[in-house]
Amino acid sequence: MSRKIRRIYAALAVSALFLSGCTAPEHTADAPDGSESPAAAEPAPFIYEFNPHVLSREYTVIYGPEIEPLFYGFCDAVLEGRDTFPCPSLEVYHQILTIAVVCLPVADYCIDKDSIRVENGTGFIPYTMDHNQQTELVQQFRDRVYEVITAAVPYQEEDFIIAAELLTAVANKDDIDEDGMLLENSLMIRPYRAIMENKGICQEIAGEYIYYLLQTGINAVTCSGLSRDRETAHMWALVELDGEYYHMDPMFTIQYRNSLAFFGLTDEMREQYGDFPPESWSYAESDVLNHKDYAADSERFLPLWRAESYTIDRAERLLHLSLFDVYAPAETDEFRY
Repeated sequence: MSRKIRRIYAALAVSALFLSGCTAPEHTADAPDGSESPAAAEPAPFIYEFNPHVLSREYTVIYGPEIEPLFYGFCDAVLEGRDTFPCPSLEVYHQILTIAVVCLPVADYCIDKDSIRVENGTGFIPYTMDHNQQTELVQQFRDRVYEVITAAVPYQEEDFIIAAELLTAVANKDDIDEDGMLLENSLMIRPYRAIMENKGICQEIAGEYIYYLLQTGINAVTCSGLSRDRETAHMWALVELDGEYYHMDPMFTIQYRNSLAFFGLTDEMREQYGDFPPESWSYAESDVLNHKDYAADSERFLPLWRAESYTIDRAERLLHLSLFDVYAPAETDEFRY
């Protein structure tokens, strides 16, 4: 990105700071003379194991709580290479496949959706490859997810740190695939491709990021919208941290790969960057969920939006922020957590 474009972005961020009236969190005062601050313990290593059962909580609102065990039965069947799983109807099967796009991307890739069927409470899984190929594909998928998450998240930390580390990992791993936006290539669009091929468009990269979050125990779901002129469609992640929702945009972050410019955005800032009015938003690609129930209005992470790059000081529980150059002479700042 050119310096001019970066200055435009930074100027918008400055405006947001002034309009909100918010400031960075106050730093903890130094200990009084004669006393010593206790040494901060380094966090424990992050122990990750692939979780076969992940599901955005919002899908249970859309389809009912009974969808959860049915979806997990489907996950087990695909990951084990089985041809059937318990399923009450073809309608439920289609719901499960809709969920699998983000919550089990390898299934979305290896199943022939036009050939699915349900008979007497059993769903039949038609794979697009033979059993050995499907088994190898699943293992490659599991290995890639493990590789990305363990490289990005070395320590057990607060959820927002894990979410930031994974956002940075995705932004540094992937490239935006302009060819994927062409109509003739629409059938290849899926989060699986972003995970395995390190490229994609917004819905692929957002879905990939959400899947990593779900794997680490952080709830997240897709959010999409149309620009006000209705010429641009876009998808990003709505992430739940400590009971609050925040917008995270991994594809926009690719333009500023090490930044936190699009981390933890409020509804207001999500609307500003891209001109996506909330009335156009769709959660989990459904019209069931209402914006008022998923409003993102917490400005907890507002100071981070200025960060062109960051480092984590775990001993001091600080994020050291290198700010966009529009903030000079204050070139760095800190965010205590």
